[in-house]
Amino acid sequence: MFSITKAYTTRVLLPVFLGAVIYCLLRDSSLIIFKLIKSSTVSGFMLSLQQISMPVSELFPRWFLYSLPDALWCYACVSLILIYWREGALFFKGFWLSVAITLSFGFEIGQLLNVVPGTFCAYDLLFSAAAIALALSHEVLRRIHFKTGLGNTLATDPSGAPV
Repeated sequence: MFSITKAYTTRVLLPVFLGAVIYCLLRDSSLIIFKLIKSSTVSGFMLSLQQISMPVSELFPRWFLYSLPDALWCYACVSLILIYWREGALFFKGFWLSVAITLSFGFEIGQLLNVVPGTFCAYDLLFSAAAIALALSHEVLRRIHFKTGLGNTLATDPSGAPV
């Protein structure tokens, strides 16, 4: 049976959390996020955790440290839209999906054109495209699964008996 809470937890909150852990604990402290939290009380705690975790970061490949967090956030954003607009009008779902996809690719292309601060990476585009495809395919497969009655506790046969 479909559970909104489970969908939000596994497809939105968990990927955002994992991306944040990778980004904050395994990346260099010169990132913009650390400058933003420097004045907060979280700063000391975050920097302590980062000092412990930084030696471990050398064990991970570059794509894991640099491209995976963006892909996880992209997956979470597209999944959030798909879950929220699940029963909504196709126009709104399409509009918000196009905004999310445009922003996902736009930031990276903006870096290539030196319009957005940061370093362009083709792997970021590739991972974001894969994340979008995964989120969309997850939704398509869920709909096929639901429509065929598999896992649908409300499905009945022609006589009205539960399937």
